[in-house]
Amino acid sequence: MRHILAAVLLILIFPLLLLPSRALAAADQGVELASSLIAMASYSDELSLLAREWLAETGWQFRSQTTSTALAQGRYHLVTKEMSDGHRVVLLAFPGTENAKDAKVDLRTRSVPFGGSSVEEFHAIAQQDRHATSYPLVHKGFDDYTMTALFYEPAYEPVDSAGDETGKTMGEHLAQELRAHPTEVLYLTGHSLGGAAAILTAARLSDMGVRPEQLRVITFGSPAVGNAAFARYYEKRMQLTRIVMDGDPVAAALQSLGTRYVQFGERVAWKQDRSSARFEHAMVVYLDRALRLYFSEDEVGDGDMLESRSLAARGGIFVAVPQLDLDPLVAGDDAADIRILQGAWQARYAPCTVQSDGQRGADMDVLIAEARAAQCRYAVRQHVSVKRSRDEADTVRVVLETSVYDAQGTFITVVSKSTTDRRMTPLEAVAYLQFATLRDLDTVFVTQNT
Repeated sequence: MRHILAAVLLILIFPLLLLPSRALAAADQGVELASSLIAMASYSDELSLLAREWLAETGWQFRSQTTSTALAQGRYHLVTKEMSDGHRVVLLAFPGTENAKDAKVDLRTRSVPFGGSSVEEFHAIAQQDRHATSYPLVHKGFDDYTMTALFYEPAYEPVDSAGDETGKTMGEHLAQELRAHPTEVLYLTGHSLGGAAAILTAARLSDMGVRPEQLRVITFGSPAVGNAAFARYYEKRMQLTRIVMDGDPVAAALQSLGTRYVQFGERVAWKQDRSSARFEHAMVVYLDRALRLYFSEDEVGDGDMLESRSLAARGGIFVAVPQLDLDPLVAGDDAADIRILQGAWQARYAPCTVQSDGQRGADMDVLIAEARAAQCRYAVRQHVSVKRSRDEADTVRVVLETSVYDAQGTFITVVSKSTTDRRMTPLEAVAYLQFATLRDLDTVFVTQNT
């Protein structure tokens, strides 16, 4: 279902997706949201580490590698999940700028030649005189980062088996896998510097024999990576979607420096919601918009890459429409808040029924009657408060209170959680609190019923 994993991961939380091409058309919105979720989780701050924990709880597995050289500290994350239809989803994530070495990479703006079909040729061509070469030119810092991350150290321990090459880098492994399975589609993504690495990785894989229809890149706030010759040559060798928030200065930063780097691919402009007002380049702003777009769409059915498996709740759960008390600043979030909260319940537990009439959620007698009619063992009420903080300027506090009753109306438990929008948007805060709440309620709905 459309809301499946997203509703569970809608918290706070880029990609290589191995899916048959026939399944992609219906999942584009899910791909964008999944990309933004993993992009958020690819960073190394406290929130991102917690995001990985949440992803792990829903079946995603992270494999990360950091490689440091004198030129860069390259990092990537391989994130995999077994889908219900038997397909394995694999996501390759590049973080954006997050340390001093990354900042030096960003500022290393001079150009180097780009070309070749092997790791050895990549390095040799990059050493050529940029003024005397016919090869396209790319941003040296971004190229250093990408080569360090994927084309420097072996990705796996050597394997002593007949006919199996040893000591391959991750980039070489990926190229080999895609060449061997020409119907597989590879999605690459990242935010900011991570987006630049995703584009350059796709270009390298193309030069290593991967077909254009296998390379789809989705970036968030990515700067340009190469000159006009690079853009002309590679725009037909990958499918690039550049998502850019209105007002994000990074997407045009290199052009403003006179470096002659140019953008290419399909540009998709997103507009920041009034309730998420903050620096336009921030990843949390992109994630906020992805959530809104995802939940504004109708369900697309099975095959959405954001699917998850529900926990068995014996006896069933009936959930009232959440009651909202929203500051005028976030009044427009009401519909998205309700869909996120209700979707999370249905994603995590089965059987679970959500109330459809928003006018009836406050009436306890009606709630219990409907729970009984649905033959549910439990009835749940939730209240969301989003108010300006009295103690912290320019912040709002989000409070989610959840009350659980049995089908006779007897009170069982209450869970109350709160946070501010200092590190996330109010919409993301609601999703985050919902995830934390449901994790606590597993002891009521799952453990006691097994």
